[in-house]
Amino acid sequence: MHALNSRQHCDWGQRVKLSDAPHGGGRLGRAAADPAYLRYRRAFEAAGDAYPSVAVYVGAGASHSWMWFADLLERLGLHDIAFVTEEEVTTEGLSRFGVLMVGGGDTYAMAEGMGPGGAGALEGFVRSGGFYHGSCAGGYLVLRGVDRPPFTPFALVDGEMVNVMGSPPEPRCLEHKYLAPYGPDWVFHPVYGEVVLGPGIEGRGFECFASGDIKAPLFGGPVIASMSSVADFTGVSDRAAFLWPRDEAERLLEGRRAVVSASLGGGTAVASGPHLEHPLFVGANTLLAELLLRHLKEAPADTGAPSGRAPSTTPPHGLNPTAATAQVETLLGEIRRQVSNARIVGFGLEKMPITWRIGVKVWEPEKIRTFLDYAWRRLPYLYARALYLDPAELEPLAAGYAEVTRLARSLKITIESDTDSQPEAQSLLTRLKELTASFLSLYFRLRLEARGDHD
Repeated sequence: MHALNSRQHCDWGQRVKLSDAPHGGGRLGRAAADPAYLRYRRAFEAAGDAYPSVAVYVGAGASHSWMWFADLLERLGLHDIAFVTEEEVTTEGLSRFGVLMVGGGDTYAMAEGMGPGGAGALEGFVRSGGFYHGSCAGGYLVLRGVDRPPFTPFALVDGEMVNVMGSPPEPRCLEHKYLAPYGPDWVFHPVYGEVVLGPGIEGRGFECFASGDIKAPLFGGPVIASMSSVADFTGVSDRAAFLWPRDEAERLLEGRRAVVSASLGGGTAVASGPHLEHPLFVGANTLLAELLLRHLKEAPADTGAPSGRAPSTTPPHGLNPTAATAQVETLLGEIRRQVSNARIVGFGLEKMPITWRIGVKVWEPEKIRTFLDYAWRRLPYLYARALYLDPAELEPLAAGYAEVTRLARSLKITIESDTDSQPEAQSLLTRLKELTASFLSLYFRLRLEARGDHD
């Protein structure tokens, strides 16, 4: 599906780019180096047996924002991470984790992919002592007020979404971002971008609010009415697009719940409208870190939920012989070459005025390079740990990224020929999601082993 981008018509307080982060820019590095993470990193390092084992959902309906959890967890020094699909959720695969994080995307596809069995598994996971965090689509998924099929069985957190009506007014900009179907009604998004959060009833005393309100990005997540509140919307920022007149958008948000939580059995479920995990929003990151840390400290010791597995002190493959190391370096070189080639093609695609609607989620060409950058930025670490890599682990990645380069080039030709590019875009984005999850799984395994080497 071709759709012209309407960003140039937005009513911006300040002109800003909507992409996830500057590709290779300084803002991302400065955010990662912020000293605010140090307190939480030290607390998790001191957790001992409570060091959390984290599952990040990458299955049906997940878009690209799950990768932001990888950034956040790494900044917090948490490396015991796996990337799970709906299959793991529905087949008791969550039993080996203490934390599950679900980001943005297509809530319908998530709910349909997991089904009633997955809903029961999520509730059982939380009641047995697990910590569930859902941002945006992952937040809608577990709100009790989102009660039409296929969402009905997933109700974990009390809350109604305010941003729903039968006939929303026409948007002033970003028409392709404005609406999502909800039965006969529509979920609408009056603000797209940076908003301001203050402490709610349960968030008072949180260290992350000690210096005042914090900023977080709202990219289509729920505006919530609930008796519970960890954080409330207290305002909007100049770094946002207003799809409604600004004063009307402010009235809708102000005082509403941004983050709500529920205690179930020995566990905690959190639903967040804003993406607290976004890598450019340090204050929002520390709010999520504080929620997780408080859960780990307060969870009953006898719930049976695994906190995490002890980091290995011996790499599973040992040190490679010289021949294997040479093969590893050759394969890393091929991965680097293919990722570089695909990034170049992706940069060219970003100049094309096109989006694709896959399910209820709108994808822009920028997301192609977003996936690739997560591997590109971490490849140097794989080179540094080449002695601990098995060529068999790298061969599928090298072949996969070669396939991605081919798919990206084919997609560009299809767009230029003015024919339907959606099937190719969907194939490319699906493959990128799978590959990025595989790459990050390997990366975090190496990080966890290195952590064990230094314990």
